[in-house]
Amino acid sequence: MIPFAAAPLWLHVTGWERFPGLVHGFSRRLGDKEALLQPGWDGFVLRTVKQVHGDRVIPVSPTDGSTSRPEADGMMTTAQGILLGIATADCVPVLLVEPHRRVIAALHAGWRGTLKGICAQAIAQLTRVYNVTPHSLWVALGPAIGACCYEVGREVGEAFVRTWGGQSAQAWQPRGEKGFLDLRLINYLQCVEQGVPPPQIQSVGGCTFCDHTFASYRREGERAGRQLSIIGWR
Repeated sequence: MIPFAAAPLWLHVTGWERFPGLVHGFSRRLGDKEALLQPGWDGFVLRTVKQVHGDRVIPVSPTDGSTSRPEADGMMTTAQGILLGIATADCVPVLLVEPHRRVIAALHAGWRGTLKGICAQAIAQLTRVYNVTPHSLWVALGPAIGACCYEVGREVGEAFVRTWGGQSAQAWQPRGEKGFLDLRLINYLQCVEQGVPPPQIQSVGGCTFCDHTFASYRREGERAGRQLSIIGWR
């Protein structure tokens, strides 16, 4: 584990710097006001949603009220000057970008949202609303609790295998009445199944439970902080 003082606050996706005008990052645990003090954020409006562990993904436009926080677990936009922000503390933050049409999305994928297929739902909506093709999307799966630590009831793991079948069984490691689940792998597989090329999908950061520079609800309970994942166009 990297000592917190020595760890960079923001993690970035390798190669995404080649997309002109794109701003993005996955934070470690944030202190008060830190999310609002990053260089290059001047002029942006941070948009968030009231996350409810579902699969609803909503479009965001500059005319939407900046203080409005509808219930949803994903946002998508082509607008400049808006940062889409997702807060997590073990769940998987997912950032998507289509650089040619300048489409972006940010998702919160907990186990319930992942079981409902939020990544598949988001890709289908991006295709329908913005006329993008899945093979032109780039996806980053941010810091989240890993299969090393995410122990769940057998009924949860088996629900994933029943719902998603096939390769999703790789993400479930049963151990008696419980087992260990790999949420990032399942979201990765959903993206591949929708047509995103595997080389265009990256995982960024480690296990939030193992690494104390990240907030972890499983480790800390109600007192856990949050990390923020953001994406936007200058």
